[in-house]
Amino acid sequence: MSRNSFKRRTENGWDLFKDDKYEKSKFHRPMPHVHFLGLLCLILIVFSLVIFIEKQLPAALKIEDENKHPETFIAERAYNVLKNLTKIGPRIAGSYENEVYAVQVLKSEIDNIMKDANENHVIQLDIQKASGAFNLEFLDGMTNVYQDVQNVIVKIGSRINSPHSLLINCHFDSVVDSPGASDDGASCAVMLEILRVLSKSTKMLRHNIIFLFNGGEENFMPASHGFITQHKWAKEVRAFINLEACGAGGREVLFQAGPNHPWILETYSEEVPYPYASSLAQEIFQSGIIPGDTDYRIFRDFGNLSGLDFAWSANGYVYHTKFDSVEQVPLGSLQRTGDNILALAKGMSQGHQISDIEKYQPGHLVFFDFLGAFVIRWPMLIADIVNLSSVIFSLYSLYGNFKSAKITDGLNNERYSRKLVGCMIIVFMAWIISVISTLGIAALLTCLGRTMSWYARPFWIFFLYVIPTLVISMLTLLLHAKMFNKDIETSPWTLFQLYYDAYQLLWTIVLLLGVVLRLRSSFIPLLWVFSAALGNVLKSTLFGKWRDSKWLLLHISVFGLPFVQCFYLIIGALYLFIPIMGRAGSGSHAEFLLSIFVTSIFANLFTFVVPLAILVRGIERIFSLLTGLFLLSLAIIILTPLGFPYSGETGALAPQRFMIAHTHRTFHDISGKVVNESTGYWFADMDPNSPHSVDRHVPDMKNAELVNKDCESYLYCGLPYLVPVLTMIWKTHWLPGPPPVILKPVSMKILNRTITTVGEKITIKVDGPTHIGVMISPVSGVEIESWSLPTNEPLAGPLWNGRKTYFIYYAYGLEPVPLVFSINFKTPKNHKEPIMDLAITSHYLFGPGKASKEFKQLINQFPSWTAINYWTASYESWIV
Repeated sequence: MSRNSFKRRTENGWDLFKDDKYEKSKFHRPMPHVHFLGLLCLILIVFSLVIFIEKQLPAALKIEDENKHPETFIAERAYNVLKNLTKIGPRIAGSYENEVYAVQVLKSEIDNIMKDANENHVIQLDIQKASGAFNLEFLDGMTNVYQDVQNVIVKIGSRINSPHSLLINCHFDSVVDSPGASDDGASCAVMLEILRVLSKSTKMLRHNIIFLFNGGEENFMPASHGFITQHKWAKEVRAFINLEACGAGGREVLFQAGPNHPWILETYSEEVPYPYASSLAQEIFQSGIIPGDTDYRIFRDFGNLSGLDFAWSANGYVYHTKFDSVEQVPLGSLQRTGDNILALAKGMSQGHQISDIEKYQPGHLVFFDFLGAFVIRWPMLIADIVNLSSVIFSLYSLYGNFKSAKITDGLNNERYSRKLVGCMIIVFMAWIISVISTLGIAALLTCLGRTMSWYARPFWIFFLYVIPTLVISMLTLLLHAKMFNKDIETSPWTLFQLYYDAYQLLWTIVLLLGVVLRLRSSFIPLLWVFSAALGNVLKSTLFGKWRDSKWLLLHISVFGLPFVQCFYLIIGALYLFIPIMGRAGSGSHAEFLLSIFVTSIFANLFTFVVPLAILVRGIERIFSLLTGLFLLSLAIIILTPLGFPYSGETGALAPQRFMIAHTHRTFHDISGKVVNESTGYWFADMDPNSPHSVDRHVPDMKNAELVNKDCESYLYCGLPYLVPVLTMIWKTHWLPGPPPVILKPVSMKILNRTITTVGEKITIKVDGPTHIGVMISPVSGVEIESWSLPTNEPLAGPLWNGRKTYFIYYAYGLEPVPLVFSINFKTPKNHKEPIMDLAITSHYLFGPGKASKEFKQLINQFPSWTAINYWTASYESWIV
């Protein structure tokens, strides 16, 4: 059979692949489409198994099991504590619920534990009230000033009287309108049960463990700052464990570790029974992609400590909503977290490293768990050696293919190199084309008003974006092969090997870049590179050129490990990422962002599936099947209620979020005269469908207007931002309405203005409710040189009309304390004009002043599939 006979063409491009004469030849598309379909079914099975494994939780122990399991964490007891804590309701810092009731619940539990403690232990309780200030480079940046935040602190030690301690931290306060069961009441309940288990043990602790129940994390971490910078026990802390949540239940993920001190992670790897950790998660979180922060930052930056940061991430739909109730927290999650943290606390406190912490400081670890079974970790030096060895191994295996192509197809090194570079380019282009195509799908859904259909039903992601990614990637390679590799199309194995090698070489380059950039997430390209190189060597050794179904089994076996591990990481990322899209702001363009994210990660996952299309006979049948599934799902989403993005059903909660402030706005001119005043409801748009998704239920919403021009005229758009998130939540709406009831109006007084050698010093007094914001923007030519607040220096935020802005977040405890501070301005010589724009916001987050009768009537109109955080606020500005 001559090679020329394979070059016949017809008008239909697919006719070549459907020619019966060549269908029978093993050298021309040797893989039946049924085999490839079987591979796709296997992939679906793997997806299902990984999701099943990911959701597994240990059996929860009950109080009646305690005799059978002494010195063991009992989930039911922790659950009962959590129920008592959440019965209080929302626990906003500064409220009676948080400052009195919650503290009483914690003290009562701790007192009972102390009474029943074994005599080998020395347990001390302390209630701290702290005041201070610090700069926080989070979101748009702000200066956090706090007064009388509370901490409940317990230290358990022994008569050894060690001067070294391990710190374990949770927070018992919550955001407005949320019972805070998962965030972070569950962590506090877990810590109390761990304290109980340790206190009843007959074994003495080598080093102390300090349990910090902090009462102000949701105020952007002032309570942990107050402890680590001021408390009498802070100086003896050598390492810490921070417990957080951005979801309700599931498995707690270790997403931050260090800095340095690899022994901490090694202890985790050796001690915990149910590991779940990844240096990839750490790099993603610390990059700022995820809009959140934890007390880990405070202990690291202000305590100069190293530690571990854990968080629940499953069911993030209820995070910071009214639905974050005790019913959302699985007993199995409490058991798992309790078992892990108890084992870790014992391992760290009994270890010798804490007593000589500096000796074990140097080093970083690459770490990840395999399906929750065990943790793989190695130092960066070993990672570099392994990575570079894999790069060399990969290049060696590619060189072998160069020689093979020359022998079997007469391709010399130069021709093979040119073709390989061309294939690498088209592989990259396949990713670009896939992204563009799925962006087109996202645009279509946006135009049709069907965005975020995957929010309540994540399985739509597979049909909307995963299937098109696979189809377009395969189609791009096939078209490239037809058009640019005609001379070797009669040698499908060589053609396949070219695209295989192109993917392998691209992954090798990525791995090499990871080594250069010191990325600890380089273990991902390492898995693909090593598997691809190994596959190349085994295939050439065992099969040569003639290959059959056994070769496909080898191909599946070689790439099974990286495929499973990467999908395991992907599913964890999606569990976190999808709910975040419901609170990332309308300006995040969630549909487009998710399409790019899903296309990118699944294009990488299908790295060594896509080239198989070169070998498949009847590939058009696969395309027809996948395209049909895509079109059918698209029709269902567009035409049926199954495309509705939200759910208020118990057990399948995925509410749409609303943040609403009933606001009074007042604007003064340079003389102090009121020149503009308005009242109404301010809506912070939390996702692309906000706020008009509820027009049918809340008729007044049709009158809501997009806030636009005010952002040019007034500092922070003339709106009462609770925290500086203008760059993230910049798209908001204003609905005119009746004036709110302000029980304690905020007041601003300029106590003193003094001329200095460089400009002017202004002293300001601000009085109002427990939560106040101060926004400052010096006019052009004027700078803030310093201020009296106890921070290193004033922290500037985003520019407004080319001018610097500063945001001061102020909160106090039960007793009202005004904020008094001075600012030193540096002004141009003979400056007679105004110095700054000044705005003060007040926020009434709890109590009788939280909502008026009219405001509550508006809130009650919202449907059951919404979650609303609401309060009363004011905004008042001056030109000083």
